[in-house]
Formats: sequence, C-alpha cells, structure tokens
Amino acid sequence: MSPHTPTIRQQVAQLGRSASASASLAQWLAAIERENGRLNALLCVATEMSRQQASAIDQMAARFPEGLGPLAGIPISVKDLIDTSFLPTTYGHGRLREHVPNRTALCVTRLQQAHALIIGKAHLHEFAFGVTNENPHFGPARNPRDPERITGGSSGGSAASVAGGMVQASVGTDTGGSVRIPAALTGCVGFKPSHGVIPTDGVLPLAPTLDHVGSLAHSVEDAALVAAIMAGLPPDAWLSLPPLCGRLRAAVVPSLVSRFASPEVSSWFEALVRVLAERGTFEIAGTFELHPDEIAMHQGNIIGAEAYATHRSWLQTHRAAYGEDVRERLEDGARVDTASYAESLRFRTKFRNAVLEAFTQFDCILLPTTPIPAPRIGESTVTIRGETCAIRPLLTRFTNPWNLSGAPAISIPAGQVAGLPMGLQIVGKPGGDAELIRVARRIEEDIASHLP
Repeated sequence: MSPHTPTIRQQVAQLGRSASASASLAQWLAAIERENGRLNALLCVATEMSRQQASAIDQMAARFPEGLGPLAGIPISVKDLIDTSFLPTTYGHGRLREHVPNRTALCVTRLQQAHALIIGKAHLHEFAFGVTNENPHFGPARNPRDPERITGGSSGGSAASVAGGMVQASVGTDTGGSVRIPAALTGCVGFKPSHGVIPTDGVLPLAPTLDHVGSLAHSVEDAALVAAIMAGLPPDAWLSLPPLCGRLRAAVVPSLVSRFASPEVSSWFEALVRVLAERGTFEIAGTFELHPDEIAMHQGNIIGAEAYATHRSWLQTHRAAYGEDVRERLEDGARVDTASYAESLRFRTKFRNAVLEAFTQFDCILLPTTPIPAPRIGESTVTIRGETCAIRPLLTRFTNPWNLSGAPAISIPAGQVAGLPMGLQIVGKPGGDAELIRVARRIEEDIASHLP
C-alpha cells in the first residue's frame, strides 16, 4: 500500500466532510467497468443496490454522522462460496449460476451492519477445491500484474478485485492457503485469523476442521479491521495494541524453504530477511522444523474425507457437472478410510501443540507465502532445481501447516521475483491474532521504509 493511499478508517472519517460515498462509489464502479472484463475477478456486480446504499450513507453522514458504521461506504467483494440472499451464489459451479440462497452468511451480515457496500461476488476455484482459479465453468481469474498468469486460489477473484483496484477489501476463505496464496501472487495483503475466530455460518464447507474465513485488502490495518468486524469484535480489536519496539524474535522454516522454494525465491527471501535483520526489525532466534510430507498427508486426508462428505450426494447424481480436477480430488477423498482420518485428526492436535510450544521462544515464524511466483494460466507443472513439480501441491506447501494448526497467518507484499509479486508470510500463535497483527504492521512499515 502506498503511504499516500488512505486507509479505510481515514476514508470513513472524511464522509460528510470532504468525501461522498456516492462519488467514491462511482469511481470504484468505473474501475470495475474498466478492469473486470480483463481480469474476470467478479462474477456479478451489485451496481444499483450499492448506489442506493451509498446515497443512504451520504444522507446519514449529513444528518447523523455519529451513526455511521466503521465501514461506511467502503466497497467490499465477497467470495462466491459465501451465501448472500441478495445476490446469486454459485460456489463456482456452472449449474448454480442462478442460485440465490435464502440466507446471508453471518460474516457478511456483520459487514453490512457496519455499512459496507457489498459490491459483488468474487470468482473462485470450483467449490473452493483448488489453488489456481482456473474454473471450467467461468473461465480463469486473471492476475492484475500479468493477465496471462494465474491469481492463485481459491479466493483468486477476491485477490484480483483488490489488487486490480476494483474494491477496497474482499472476503475470502482459506482451507490450505486460499486467502494467502492469491494475495501473495497478486500483490495484496491476505489475512487468515485463528481457526474459528470468524464464523463460517453460511459458508459452503470444504473441510470444516480446516476452513477459515479471512480478509484481503491493501494494508495490514485494513485487513485486520475487516476481519475483526466479521469476527464480531470491536473494529480496532486487533489494532489497539501499542506499536512494537525493539527487535522481534523470529523463526524460519528451512525444512520447507530449502526443499520447495525455487532458487530465485530462496534468494529473494534470504535477502529480505537479511535486510530487515540488519535494520533492526527482527533477529532470527531459531528455526521451526516440521516434516512437510507428513503435514501434506494429514492435511490431504482431512480435506479429502471432509470434502467428499460434503459433496457425496451431489457427486453421485451430478458427477458429470463437476470440473475434472475437482471431481478427481473428491473421488480421491472417498478413499480416505476412517482409521486414516482419525489418525490425521490426532496428528493435527499434536502439531498444534508443537506450534504453541514454539511461541514460547518466538514472536513470529517467517517464510515465503509461496515457493514460486505466479505461474502462467494452463501450466500444471514447474521445474525447480531439475525436478518437475505439480503446481497445485507445490503452491500450498508453505501455507497448509497453519490451517492444520489453526494458527493465524498473514501474507504481506514484500518485493518481486522476475517482475512478479511475492508475499512474506508471517505466522502467529494460535489465538494470538492481535499480537500477529501488531508484528505484521511493524514488518509492513519496515518493508516500506527499507526496500526499494
């Protein structure tokens, strides 16, 4: 975020003074008109409804400014996995183009109560079961930095709508990285709070044990504000701690980075850590070691079993309607037996405890959000150090441990590799969302100050 870009709180504070919600909305709608055909970020746009709501907000600002909510007039897109009774909710599936639920998800209702403008529904990987946002029913979402490249997913439309300048913030979901991966690949902030902090009522489940609702925005402050409101907390709940002073105690994860990151990403990350350490942001106080293949196996068992349970009936009667990649993954999930699923749940508890123990020594864990920058649309593999790697499992290697543990994690823009955005992932203690945001704001500020 540019230091000259106003935050949500700054914009709301200007309503009724130097700013008008209706005039601001007109600019956002013009950006959608200009960019959405190129990026395919939003599946539907609530133009007239948003205009009516913006007009009502302007009237309130003139007559009773004290009644304005903390998101008054702020345009927000919502991933189309999340129910809205006032807009179609397709879940990214072609047969559900006209589906309008009879309820609105609690997290969205809370945004509306804060006077946000829900301006549209965001593109996603079909049923949120993938990380590329290459959707056979709606086409691919496209990366604002290079429309021939993927956004990442499954909240790719959310990321593209933020990074493409169409909305101030967006709501996504994250089961193995689906908020943080597209945020990193498109150059915006993606925040996944601790598991269960934001309710998933009205969100089509993928794997409830691992599902999180999160936010995407132009800054850590804005992402934290939107997420806190969705959690039913005071708007500044994660922004009220005093700024951090002194060096942070950071851990790195060489067992992941050295094995899976491309050489270019490894060099970028090492240089970033070195610069920030030299400038006094943090010291590398140690390492957090994990077993990547074990993590991936147990994460896969839980997602597979729970996703198949959600889709079993529909899959049996509408098998041909599913995209091939999602259908194959769901059918793989049918093969996860009860004993394997139970063992994976036990491993999840064990791993969560290990993460909690690590935070007795560290303030945060740092690693790249993704092992590679955004691949081209249509690519299924990439070569790293002479080894051919499938893109789907590769992209989640650095994010899925924190769904398994339920720890909060945030991706912030931190430079480029080969001219494409890269995200720095900052992981916090499970339940320590306010402290993670405090750490992330400090690192975000130092990146803006110290990096070109």
